[in-house]
Amino acid sequence: MTWRRSAQYCFLAAAMTIVSPSRAGIWGTQPVIGISGDYSSNPSLSNLPNTAESHADALLDAPTTYNGDALKLSILPSFRLSNAQGYSSLDSDYEHLNVGAEFDTDRDVFTAAAGAARDSSLYHDYLLNGSTGVRRDTATADLNWDRHVTERFEIDADVNSMRERFGQSTGAATLTDYKYTSIAPNLGWTESELGKLTLGANAGRYNSLDGLTESTSANVQLGIARQLSEIWALSASAGYSRADNRIDLTEEAVEFTPNGPILVLIPLAAKSSQSGSIFSVNLSRQTSLLLLSANASRQLTPTGFAFLSRQDNYELKATYTPSERWTFNGDVRRIRYEQPGLGDQRVVSLQLSAVWQWTEHWSITMNASYVAERYGSPAVGISSSEVGVELSRRFNWKSFQQ
Repeated sequence: MTWRRSAQYCFLAAAMTIVSPSRAGIWGTQPVIGISGDYSSNPSLSNLPNTAESHADALLDAPTTYNGDALKLSILPSFRLSNAQGYSSLDSDYEHLNVGAEFDTDRDVFTAAAGAARDSSLYHDYLLNGSTGVRRDTATADLNWDRHVTERFEIDADVNSMRERFGQSTGAATLTDYKYTSIAPNLGWTESELGKLTLGANAGRYNSLDGLTESTSANVQLGIARQLSEIWALSASAGYSRADNRIDLTEEAVEFTPNGPILVLIPLAAKSSQSGSIFSVNLSRQTSLLLLSANASRQLTPTGFAFLSRQDNYELKATYTPSERWTFNGDVRRIRYEQPGLGDQRVVSLQLSAVWQWTEHWSITMNASYVAERYGSPAVGISSSEVGVELSRRFNWKSFQQ
């Protein structure tokens, strides 16, 4: 599915959804425009000889929303126009479109979302397929239903699907087009004003679009959320997961016939499995000026590789707001992910940013980051540093009603 066709489908779905209730609510938009500049010492995170890059970008966001009594809609187009050529840079062009709807009743919340994007396979934190740098076309869809059966007991069900296609790499082809669909039912029990217990499950299927590889996965988790004090909160879950992998191969063989030997291809199927514990723990501390959070997790996640990857993530985040005009953010993360047949890869990243609200409408964002990656045996280490600045203007919210 191309980006343009996905975008048309998203607009059509949004238009069909909003026809009947559009008179009762309020439509409005609050666009944001900006310019940015970035410098990166090793944008492709490669161990080959490389040249640092600097780029300038023009940014445009045009969030449009509708608010009714029970229905909320959002259309969120976002664009970036860069002087970078192609998609091998962190600052390549992108076009994103996300459409969402929420319908609320006394006991139920229904949400639906769809998205389409064209951007680079490079990520600023270089996770998973971040060191390739080719065009990436993504289409997503999500449906969620949350029902409060009683004041204490609730049911939640989520269905999610995504499809990714990658452009042709100039080097070795390391990314594979794929689709991934999952369903996740959850139960929640509020034991008190301070605590909640959860039981969740997830089943998913991951396929490469060439039909050669497949992963089917399932997991179940028990969780707890607890407000420890006025400023401390803890949430944790743990469980077991399993993924069964399959790859279709061919083997050459010689077959003797009355007309002589001929070469034939024999289809083969290689199978493997991944199983083990998964978990997620988050501890946060929030005061009037400072928000701190620490997170540790292990999960199976879809990537641009042949199968689902097991990812271990450890992260520490901080947000400090000393005044109405200044906001500071920090993020330290260590990730280890294991891909069947490809071994382990480890990434450590540090990100710092500061936002100055210059005026009511103008703001300046400054950021700096450092990324280090180790992979292979013997281990190969590569790193990159980046600094950037962005100037943006947010316009006043404009209602479409007269």
